[in-house]
This record gives sequence, C-alpha cells and structure tokens, in this order.
Amino acid sequence: MKEKKTASGLWRLTRYAVHAKGPLALGFILTVLTVGLDLVGPYIIARLLDGEIAAGTGIRDSDTFIAMILIYAATLLLSLLARYGGSVYNQTAANRISKVMQEEIFHHVQRLPVSYFDTLAAGTVVSRVTNDTKAVRVFFTTVLSRLLMAGVFALGILAGLLSLDWRLFLMASLSFPLLFFLFRDFRKNSLLFSRRYRRGISRLNASMNENIQGIEVIQAFNRERDMYDSYSRINNQVFRNGLGITRLHAYSGWNATETLNYSMFALALLYFGLGNIRGTSLVPIGHLYLFVDYMIRFFAQMNQAMQHLGNLERARGAADHIFELLDRQALPDEGEMTDSLSGDVAFENVTFAYKEDEHVLRNVSFSIPRGSTAAFVGQTGAGKSTIMNLLFAFYEPEEGRILMDGRDLKRLNKQSVRRHMAIVTQEPFLFTGTIESNITLNRPHLGPDDARSALIEVGGGAFLARLAEGVKTEVRERGNEFSAGERQLISFARALAQNPTVLILDEATSHIDSETEDIIQKGIERLSEGRTTLIIAHRLSTIRHAERIYVLDRGRIAEEGSHAELLAANGLFAHMVDMQTRGGR
Repeated sequence: MKEKKTASGLWRLTRYAVHAKGPLALGFILTVLTVGLDLVGPYIIARLLDGEIAAGTGIRDSDTFIAMILIYAATLLLSLLARYGGSVYNQTAANRISKVMQEEIFHHVQRLPVSYFDTLAAGTVVSRVTNDTKAVRVFFTTVLSRLLMAGVFALGILAGLLSLDWRLFLMASLSFPLLFFLFRDFRKNSLLFSRRYRRGISRLNASMNENIQGIEVIQAFNRERDMYDSYSRINNQVFRNGLGITRLHAYSGWNATETLNYSMFALALLYFGLGNIRGTSLVPIGHLYLFVDYMIRFFAQMNQAMQHLGNLERARGAADHIFELLDRQALPDEGEMTDSLSGDVAFENVTFAYKEDEHVLRNVSFSIPRGSTAAFVGQTGAGKSTIMNLLFAFYEPEEGRILMDGRDLKRLNKQSVRRHMAIVTQEPFLFTGTIESNITLNRPHLGPDDARSALIEVGGGAFLARLAEGVKTEVRERGNEFSAGERQLISFARALAQNPTVLILDEATSHIDSETEDIIQKGIERLSEGRTTLIIAHRLSTIRHAERIYVLDRGRIAEEGSHAELLAANGLFAHMVDMQTRGGR
C-alpha cells in the first residue's frame, strides 16, 4: 500500500513540470547532446589506434590523423558547453518548481482550519515548507538530469559495444543481473532510511522551535539539561538513521560497482590476451581501449544513478509529507458573501467539543443586539475563549447554530464575515516589520497616517511620542522590545484600523499593569463605540459598563444580567467579584 502511495506522490510531482517546461526541454536536449558527444570521443581514439597508427611505422596519413584529433578536441569542448548549459537549465527548472511548490504550500497552510494546528508542531510545518521542498527539488535535478544521463549513457554504450563486437557486449551483459539486484536492494533500504530520517528532521525542527519559544520558562525553572537531553535523544535517532544511509551508500555504491567494473576488465583482458596468444581471435587494441573506456563510463554512470536513486527515494519521502499536507481539507472558500454586517450576534443551543466526548460548551444560547457590549466571565476552562473561536468560524459547532444578523454562520463566506470583525487577544502577536505594518497589516487602503491616527485614538499618543521614528519604528520578532502594554496598544490600533462591526476582546487587560490598564480601558471605550463588542474578562472590574454579562460554568451559562443585577443576585458572579476584591487587598 505504501509503495502505491509513493508512486502516486512521484507522479504528482511530475505534474509540476508544466511550471518550467521551457528550461526542462532545453535541459533534456542538452543532456542527450552531452552523452552523444562524450561517447563519440572514445570512438575517435579507438579509430585512431586501429586504423591510423600502424605498428612499427607510425601514422598512416598525417592529414587524417590531425583532422581526427581536431574533431576529438571539438567534441570535448562541445561536451563541456552542453554539460554546463544542461546543468544550468535543469537547476533553473528545479528552483522554479521548488518556488511554486513553496508558495502553494504556504497558501494552503493559510487556508487550513485552526484545528489542524492544535496537534501539529509549528516546526513540523516549517520543515515541510523548507526542507521537504528542497528534497523535492533534488527530484527534478536528479531524475531529469543525472538519472536521465545515466540511462542514455548506458543505452549508448551498449549499442556501441554491440556494433563493435558482440562478444564484448555479452561480457558487459554479465553484470546486468547483479546490477539489478544492487539497485533493487538499494532502493528498498534507501526508502526505509529516508522516511525515518525525514521524520526525525521534522521532530528535530519542532523540538528546536519549541525550545526557542519557551527559553524564558526553561531558564527560569533550570530545565536546560532536561531539554538538552530530550533534544539529544531525537538528534541521536536522526544520526543513526543518517548513518544507516551512509552505510548503505558505502556498500551499494563505489565498492559494489567498482568490483563489477574490475571484473569486466579482467574478462576483457583475458579475452584479449588468450585470443592474441593463441592467434584464434585477434582483438584490435582500439577495441580493447573502447571497451575499457566505455566500461569505466558505464559503471561510473551506474554508480551515480545508484547514489541519486537514494536522492530520488528521499524526494519521494518528502513528497509524501508535502502531499499529506496539501491533501488536508482546507476551509471552503464558499458561502453567501456579505458586504456589510449590522452586528446582531446570537448562539442557539450551541454544543462543541475539541475532543470527542469532552464537551467545552453545552447547549449555550444568548443574543447580543447590534451596538451593545456583552461580557463573558468564568473560571479557566469554562468555555469563554471557545465562544470567540466559534464566532470567528475557526471551528464549527457540533450542535446548534451561530447567527450573524439572523443568518447561519455556516452558510456565510467566512472571509467576507471576518472583514467586519476584529479581535484583540491577551497575548498580542506582532509581526517582524514596523509598527505601521503591524497596525495596517499592509492593507492597501491604509497608510502611515491611518496607523498613527489609530494608535493615538486608542491612547497610544504618549507611547508614540517616545519613538524617534514614530510608526516607522522597527519591530523585531514578536515585538519583544516593547512592553506588554505597548504591544497591546499596537494590537488595539490594529483592531481600530480594521473599523470592525463586531469587536472581540479576549482578556485584553489580563497581563498589563494598572496604569496601562487605565489607558487601555479608554481605548476599549473608544473601540466599542457603535460596535457590537464581546469581552472575555479576567478582571471583573473592567466590565462594569457591559449591558449584559454571561457567567460560564463548565460549558454552560450559569448566570446572566447586568453588573448590578448579578451582584444583587449574590450568586456565582458575586462570589467571583468578592474573591478578586479580597485578593486585591
């Protein structure tokens, strides 16, 4: 079954050739021309030895001799030029195809549902986009140049030997069964080691990525040694698999092919020597030279083919990884387009579970009128963030409906809905670039003035004034050069620049100090004006202005009402407020 899968993957790879058909065609033509010129050279030398040089007298015809030497030199020069051109065109084609594949994978990854990344490490995805596409690039440079050249070389050499002396052809044919066995054994074991090696590299990248992202936690808890040991175990597995590939190449490569090569030489010398000693079968010296030269070239090509067969199998393994990713069902780009939203949001008996039989939400229903503010509170794991994930259609409910302006979210085009929504998370993510690019997200209708105005409007005027380059200030990886509050201000400005109808604030003030919180609160008030706002709150003091507060407990709505109503009810919400008030003393 696996064999069928890899063959299918290999066939799917060939379909990408259409993206570089011009360079591939030129590379093919030049490869065939290179082989032909390489085989003509030894034939000319054999002709000189047999026909133009007489034993004891020297050159028969100096003009013919010089002409053939010049022809031989021309074939060498043309062969070098053809080989160079073929290599350039084949590499150009391979790089172009690799570029197309990387862009296709990246585009597909962006369209995958969020649930796909819940169980897949980021380093694994990165490995498939980079390392695996590099291995696939080798497929095109190997199959379409090296293996092709080896095949054409082999056919040309065998045809030349058959036309020269059928007995020399039979000698060369004796190596075919052994070569077949070596190729089959090498291919089988190479595929096995290659897959293990490729999986190990993915795990290694994932481990490195995780360790870099969690370096603060690792150092704070003195877990460097444990993390090093874990990484080393994976690295040792990769090393052992790589060593297996090395041993396979050492056994099936030069050692085996060279043994066969020297065996062929011994047979040819025996045939030549016995024939000349007995006088029964005189073999011209040129024939012997041509046989030896062709056999050297033949086995050199077979060895290269075997080595590149390993690259081919590695490319197949990489192709399996790539097409496994590309075959993942992407979010459908379909549904009813919506040019505008009024902002009415409702959940009707929604039930949802990330894992089977582990429900996070159970029969949740609520309705938020347009332009109003609703808050969701509850203990960790109560289902607050899940509501936001469902509203953004990152996941779909198992039961019930989510309504936007009275229309089922399942039937709406997700991208058109998200154009009218914005979210501010508790851990704002900043991209490498500038403050401006992080606010505008490079949307064509937004410029530096829009970014500056948005940042000032959410309370970031003082922060902006401290920056010498303003919104053009560089942002490095994840924006770690800024404080949590400053990153949050940029995130608020990003949401305001979107001018959303529906705004979601996911514990946006949970990781900032009290002074910054006052600034953020004013930003929230500015952002919420005229918008349907859903707030996930940890600090209950920040949601007094909400028209409706929903208290979640174990995936259900336990209480709902205004801040005053819930306090008066003296229930779960009042208990949570009391606990926070005591904790703040």
